[in-house]
Formats: sequence, C-alpha cells, structure tokens
Amino acid sequence: MNNKITEIYKVLLSDIAQGKIVPGQTFPKETELAEKFETNRMNAYRAMKELEKNGFLVRRKKAGSFLKEHIDKKKLHMLFNKFKRIIYLLCSAKPCGIHWNEASFRGLEEEVARENYTVIYRNIPNGETSNDLHAILDEASDRGASALVIFPDVTDTEFLEDNSILLLNFMAPIFMLNRTGGDLHSDMVSYVSMDPFGDGIFVGSLLSNNNCRNVIMLNEHSERAYWGLKRYEGLKMGMKKNNPNGSFRLENIIGTKYGVEKCVDMAKQLGQDTVVVPVNNEYAAWFIDSASKKGLRIPEECRVISFDDNPLFRSYNLTTMAPQTKEIGKVFGQMICGNSWINSHYGKISVRIPQKLIIRDTFTPQKT
Repeated sequence: MNNKITEIYKVLLSDIAQGKIVPGQTFPKETELAEKFETNRMNAYRAMKELEKNGFLVRRKKAGSFLKEHIDKKKLHMLFNKFKRIIYLLCSAKPCGIHWNEASFRGLEEEVARENYTVIYRNIPNGETSNDLHAILDEASDRGASALVIFPDVTDTEFLEDNSILLLNFMAPIFMLNRTGGDLHSDMVSYVSMDPFGDGIFVGSLLSNNNCRNVIMLNEHSERAYWGLKRYEGLKMGMKKNNPNGSFRLENIIGTKYGVEKCVDMAKQLGQDTVVVPVNNEYAAWFIDSASKKGLRIPEECRVISFDDNPLFRSYNLTTMAPQTKEIGKVFGQMICGNSWINSHYGKISVRIPQKLIIRDTFTPQKT
C-alpha cells in the first residue's frame, strides 16, 4: 500500500474501533474518501478493498459498502495496532544463555527495524503473582502493542503455563520461544521451537559419514525428558542413514553417577573408535571429568560431541551443536512482519530451528 492508501485504511480502521462506524452502517463512498484525503479514487478503492480482504466490509450491489454485522474485534485491534509499530518483549530475569541471548534480541531488532517497529523490553515476573503479569500485559495493550514476544528460560515456562489464560485474552499476536521443542499448553501462541529430533539426526549422520561405529549416548538422568528421548531417536535414525543394515553399535546410558562410570568403562573397553554423545554440555563435562580420573584421554582415546553449547562449560572446548541464537530472533521478526502468516494462521504457527555444529577439540570430523 502507498502512503495515501495506508492513511485512508488506518483512519477507517480507527473509525471502526472507536464506534464511529457501526455494524450495518454504510462506509463513505470512494469519491468522498478521495476528496477528503486529497487523492484519486483508485487509492480510496484499494483502501476499501483492504478492509474487504480482512473481513470487515461487505459490498451490496447498488446499495454501497457496509460494515459487516459480526466483525472479529481481536483481529481489528491487531490490525489497528500494527500502525503503532510497538513490540513488547518479555524475557527471563534469570537467563542461562543457552537457547537465547543478546544476539537473539539484535536479530529481532534488525528484522523489525525494516518495518519501523520499536521493541520495549520487560522481565517475566516469575515468582510473583499473576497480577504482575496482568499489569505488564495491560500496559502493552494500553500502548497498542502490535505483538508480544516471549523469551522464557528454565524457571519461567511453568509460570507462563499456569497463567496462560492471560495470554489467551491478549489482543495482539503472541510469539514464544519453545526451548524444549515439546508440547506447551498455551493456545493462540505461535512458537519458534528447538528441534532435538532433527539435531539428533544431524549428529547421527555426521558420525555415520565419518565411519564411527561405536557410539554411546549419555542421556538425561530422567528417562522421560523430551529432549533426551528425541535426541536419542534422532541419533539412531541418523546413524542408519548410511548403515541401513545396522553395522554399528549404539548404546543409550542414563546419566546417573553409576551410568557415567559405566560409560567411561565401556569407552575404555571399545577403544579409539568410540564416540560419546552426551545429551548436553553439562553431561559432557561430567563424562570428561570422570574419564580423566580413570585415565581415559579425550579426544586421543575417546571422542565427544554434545548439544546446546552452554557457556558455563566453554573451558572444556567441546565440539557441540549450538542454538542459532541470532537466527531465532530474526525468525520472530519475520513472523511479526509477515502479514500472510498472521492473517492465515493466527496463533498457530510453529517453526523449528535446528542447531548448528561448532567444531572444537573433542571431535574433529573428516567429513561434515
């Protein structure tokens, strides 16, 4: 839309939102709008066409254009607020820096800046009452937020799910990072999700391409952890890619104290061809420390590749899969600015973002 079409469209939306045009009432004629806004009739026609496309206007032959009897008020609020160009971002007050960080915010800001949006930051009021979250959402609504973006961390997800009714009533599109990739119980929220299954497939294919035949996964101590299950399933599928007959050994060991010791002993027994795949960097560090105590040298006698790239364990120089933190922010920005996604699938979009491989000391593949 050019500037004149946008101006007419915005005023008409405002008139509907403020009750100046009521259901069943006739809209001004296109010639009247053209004269009022000092433009041509075609610009007025296209502004009216935009209202029709979004389900607010109905044309009746020889009678004119009318506001529909039953309009989607939430959609009206959303479209009108897009002109205010404000995005509210709620983020954890205690981030661990694994799945998102400042690069995520930069990615979002760079993407939405092209559409002249401003981002306003607030902390998720975890540990407080629902009234605190309610107050932030009211503030965002009062300021006409075009969208709400949520970056939770470990301690925030349960709080948000417990108060999901507040999100359901929020009058703008909501986008949230899903750290685990599993199901979250918040309706009308679109997600950017981690992809533990796909990441497992990537690592399995990498090991298969590099002729690694003895692989041990050191998994989450809880056998029901979603990301642990999915990473193992993906790892197994990826290894079968070039070995359909299963000419490899894959063990899945639960990461208890006994399990870690068993993993070290098995790696020593299997020899230099062994690769240990811990479910995340914390388990990788635990394995390496235990291996060192038992005289197993990493990577000379056993190689290690892990997931998540936790900054707390950077000193271990782990070869690891790492979340694409900036890309996550950019995708949120694209979802906000991509009108077709919002209009066609409001609150139902889910995009999975794979992790990327970072090669450090513990595993150097010959083929990537």
